[in-house]
Amino acid sequence: MSWTRDKLQRLPRPMVVAVCVFGILINFATLSPQAVYSIFQDHSDFRSFYIGAKLVASGDIYNVDHVLESQRQLFGGTSRTLLPVRLPFFYAFLSPLANVPIRVGQWIWLAGMILATGIFIWLYSGPGRARTAVVCCWSWPLLLSLPMGQDLALVLLFLGAALWAIYARKNWWMAGLLFSLCLIKFNLFLLFPLLIVGKRKWRLAAGAFAGAACLTAISFVVAGWEWPRQYAAVIFDPRGSPNLAGMPNLHGLMFNLHGFGVPEYLISLAVIGMVWWVIRHRPFGIAAAATLLGSLLLSQHSYLQDCAILIPALLILVRPACGRLVRFGALVLLLPLPYELSLFRGRGSALAVLLLVLLIAIVLDKKNRVATVPAIEP
Repeated sequence: MSWTRDKLQRLPRPMVVAVCVFGILINFATLSPQAVYSIFQDHSDFRSFYIGAKLVASGDIYNVDHVLESQRQLFGGTSRTLLPVRLPFFYAFLSPLANVPIRVGQWIWLAGMILATGIFIWLYSGPGRARTAVVCCWSWPLLLSLPMGQDLALVLLFLGAALWAIYARKNWWMAGLLFSLCLIKFNLFLLFPLLIVGKRKWRLAAGAFAGAACLTAISFVVAGWEWPRQYAAVIFDPRGSPNLAGMPNLHGLMFNLHGFGVPEYLISLAVIGMVWWVIRHRPFGIAAAATLLGSLLLSQHSYLQDCAILIPALLILVRPACGRLVRFGALVLLLPLPYELSLFRGRGSALAVLLLVLLIAIVLDKKNRVATVPAIEP
């Protein structure tokens, strides 16, 4: 992917702005203004971040009884779906927000996520900033994550910064260091060790290891030596992962098909095998895109909003360097309709199938081989 000025003819800026605004309106038309306001005020995931930031100094981030009691005091009720599920370093970084009232903190967080999206658009300039801006404004998962108080825009920022370090600075160590910050949602990047090993990007691995080591040290400093055991108990509690039917991953697909157990393991192994094959036989950009797709499919805890992390991958796959089926599949996943239909049906199975089909199309695509796509290889 060339990290230079987009060679395609650019639309006039007012038209780009109009297309972006229209995309935002189309997406938010899915929900009523009252629903968006209710999500932001009363059901925001920011509440779990706020609780974690409040408790990080006490070292009781994952003490369920303590967390529920804090929820009761702050919000007047309790919810196990809002237990802190990020690593301790994340709450240490957010601790200044604990010093302001929750309502003020929510608005600061929303402004920060909008700013993070803007910086991601600026950094991820390979496909053209106008194109990236339009895609973000039309991304139903990304836009819904904002009133929900989630941190997906922050993950996108770190991912975009890592790609910028690779393509604009040719600095693999820095890219790894920046990518390590994606540990705040590590469950969405499960297969990236395969990408590093398969492409033999050892400087990328060194930077990622250095960053992960620093973040782990911070986690032990702020949360003590017992936090890994407490954290494991929280994230493996099934009560913290409601609505399995709505998950756009293999876990949700198998739940809807009543195929837990052996079928899920076999399909998971097939996904890992396909991702590994793409890594070994396709250029870095295509391999990274397939790795993101496979990681989302394998994640045991992902929802419609988490599909926002696919934006960089889909922008790569929609390029003319890929075959028609790959480009068509990527384009469909960039549009709001699949996510809106999944929301109304309450099931993420169709999205999981779309991701699987796209991954298979990448494997079968003869157009995106390394020898034919030098522009995508850094």
